[in-house]
Amino acid sequence: MLNKNELAEYFQRNKLSADAIKTINYIRTSEPERRVESGSTNVACNYSSKKMKMTIQAESHTNELAALVTWDFDDATREIYDQPQKVKLTYLGKNGRRSTHLSTPDYFLLQEGFAGWVECKPEEKLQQIADSGSELFVRDYNGKWRCPPGEAYAEKLGLKFIVRSSAENNFIYVRNLEFLADYFDVRCPSPEPTDADKVIEMMSEQAWVLLKSLIDCDIDADVIYKMIADNSLYFNITQDLLAEPERTIIFRDKQAAEAYKIHIMSSQLPAISPSRALNIAVGQSFMWDGRAWKIINVGDHDIFMEDADKAITNLGKNVIEQMVKDGVITGLPEEKYPERLIAEQLVRGASPEDYEHALYRYRCIFPENADESVSASPRAMRKWNSLYRHSAATYGSGFLGLLPKIHNRGNRNRKIDQKVIVIMDSVIEDHYAQPGGKSKARCWGEVSLQCEELGLVAPSEKTFKSQIERYSQNEIKAVREGEKAAYSESEFFWRLELTTPRHGDRPFEIAHIDHTELDIQFVGSKRGENLQKAWLTVMIDANTRMVLAWVLMFDAPSYRSCMAVIRNCVKRHGRVPKTIIVDQGSEFKSTYFDCLIARLESHKKMRPGSKPRFGSIVERFFGINNQLFIHNLRGNNLGLQKPRSLSKSHDPRKLAVWTLPEFHEAFDGFLNKVYSKCEHSALGVSPEEAMAIGMKQSGIRKHVLIPYTRDFIIMCLPSTRKGTAKVEPSRGVKIGYIYYWTPEFRDSAYAKTDVEVRYDPFNMSVAVVWLKNHWADCRSELAAEFESRTEKEINIATQELRARMKREVTRRGINAQIIANYLRETTSTEQGLLNQQRQLDTQAASNLQVVTSYQSKQLESAPDSTKQDVWQNLTIKMIGEFDNE
Repeated sequence: MLNKNELAEYFQRNKLSADAIKTINYIRTSEPERRVESGSTNVACNYSSKKMKMTIQAESHTNELAALVTWDFDDATREIYDQPQKVKLTYLGKNGRRSTHLSTPDYFLLQEGFAGWVECKPEEKLQQIADSGSELFVRDYNGKWRCPPGEAYAEKLGLKFIVRSSAENNFIYVRNLEFLADYFDVRCPSPEPTDADKVIEMMSEQAWVLLKSLIDCDIDADVIYKMIADNSLYFNITQDLLAEPERTIIFRDKQAAEAYKIHIMSSQLPAISPSRALNIAVGQSFMWDGRAWKIINVGDHDIFMEDADKAITNLGKNVIEQMVKDGVITGLPEEKYPERLIAEQLVRGASPEDYEHALYRYRCIFPENADESVSASPRAMRKWNSLYRHSAATYGSGFLGLLPKIHNRGNRNRKIDQKVIVIMDSVIEDHYAQPGGKSKARCWGEVSLQCEELGLVAPSEKTFKSQIERYSQNEIKAVREGEKAAYSESEFFWRLELTTPRHGDRPFEIAHIDHTELDIQFVGSKRGENLQKAWLTVMIDANTRMVLAWVLMFDAPSYRSCMAVIRNCVKRHGRVPKTIIVDQGSEFKSTYFDCLIARLESHKKMRPGSKPRFGSIVERFFGINNQLFIHNLRGNNLGLQKPRSLSKSHDPRKLAVWTLPEFHEAFDGFLNKVYSKCEHSALGVSPEEAMAIGMKQSGIRKHVLIPYTRDFIIMCLPSTRKGTAKVEPSRGVKIGYIYYWTPEFRDSAYAKTDVEVRYDPFNMSVAVVWLKNHWADCRSELAAEFESRTEKEINIATQELRARMKREVTRRGINAQIIANYLRETTSTEQGLLNQQRQLDTQAASNLQVVTSYQSKQLESAPDSTKQDVWQNLTIKMIGEFDNE
């Protein structure tokens, strides 16, 4: 981002007018005009820009986001602003009338040689608008899309307006930029001289080598990628993928890459067929992006052409000539002419019986090619010979003429009266395909009545139901029951174009966060009272399916759960994923959550609402967790799914035995001993193995590790609903149910004032408050009692107590004394005894003789018993999730 002096130099260097400078300054100091939202077909993103040191919105992760990544690493781009001020557009609409409206462009850029607005649009949308007759977007002679009304508005201010089509996105380039982003960072240290010399020595013996070969030579992947980022090594960043080391070639330098390119091109020249050369003339056919086109007119400036569907389009003559030189457009090889395509389709569409008849006829007219003698009547032979010659002349294949066309015989028209069909369609649209529409039987009765009134023969109920089946059942269900009900029957989204992979290229690139209410009843660890169900929040790595972090709470999902799971991820791994995908829940739209992600330099994507397939990874994990673990525990909620057939003796609420601390240990064991070690059908290896392989190939990236420090913990701490608390001179601040105190409250300046507060939901003995210019640590009024407990004990006790208090009708207030007393009571529980025993074992380890003597006595008096590990000899098959965007 430019400072004041750099901005002034930019204005002078680009010779911007006073109006342009005024507009730029207004945009730089203004908030975005609107907040982008995820719709039914787009995934909105918050992109953390290193160049701008702030988050920038992208309305689509397949179009605008690709542009953002390109600009963020582009030296020519100085500043990027999303959703700038509205611009006034005046143009001729598709109805031929002049239209004027205000529009918010996607971005405003300050680049060297360009200052103005950028509108990002999908190529299909631009073509659709242009085909409608609207002059909002037009294509120029060079094939570039333009917005004449936008250009006219910008020109008045001395600025520019351009249109960026999705066709301009190079997703290989974008993926490589994202892969190398950590190594472009100024915080990334240079490789050790010995490591760099090892790579240079290896490359001195050969000009190019596969990336996988370099990694397999015990060379740290971080060293290789840093040398690539520093241009000490070279690879084709626009054509090769670093995420595919088995296919990507690393070159010693750019000259070696040029030599390799010439070598490959020269070795392939003899293999190029002259039939693919294109002569630009009327009637010539060519291939463009996998589709066949035919030239119908060659003008002075434009060339008009049509495709197989008779759709006509035009391109500039110089554009086509350049595309021919670049190999984008090629002449049709002989086998790809339309006649041959038709013949190929007919042959492929024939049944096995058709092939059998055609082969018999072929052997009859060409007996010399038959293995055995076959015969037919002279008349049939003459007919088959004629069909063979005609087909050979028409389609280039005589065999096609010998295929029988029995399946084309007969009357294909419907036997029912056309007027009756119209009545059925009318009743279906007016009565059946409506919100809460009538049943099929009632609609059939309506059809029968209308036919009787007109003197027509009414169709049978079966015929009417068949007519309904002719409609799209997904669309019918969406109208009758809503989009959510129809979603399960909708077609999967098949991404056939090369874009960024939905699961990322490496570990810790993309992760999903979501919540689920565990399908099991919990009880208190002291009295065994029913605490009902708890909420599980998980973060799952999309690339390896590894569970990176998880949090268990009795409170409903909130931004506190989200911040806690991120904190847990840093505590476990020392890093967070680069992109975090969430749903449309309000907890994911919290300012606290967004600020935390931005400060960690991660991006946030929000998948469309009510579209669980967009988060199929985490949804599938919840299903696996229920199937393999939760539903095999005592007190699971399967019985409550059919309450009418549930006996009191089998009520899960009465069978519940699991306490929160015991379940915590068991669930952690399931993740570490079962889920992470079982082969995943979508990966071919276990999540644990996938993580290890991915980290080796993509690099450890130690320079991006996040230290688990006091500053980071404070960053992750939630606040109260109000955000502040009043300072009581004698007691401090009250957060939740507990008072907290710091000696700094003795300053009379803080008395009766509201201060910003943060608390730790997993350690109620501490909190922090913002005093003047720093965060001050506060202690609970009963800190001594809390300090004698571990963080896990305090966490579990607090969660259980909150759940217990929800059951009380009086809803009496909770105070710190109750929590402290509860902690004393739980000391006598099995979990408390286990914790005390562990502490005794730790202390005893300092005296080896005492420990040995104690163990010997215990072994002499202890009964002979064995303890079986519940996770041993457990074989589980894991099922992959749905693949969808």
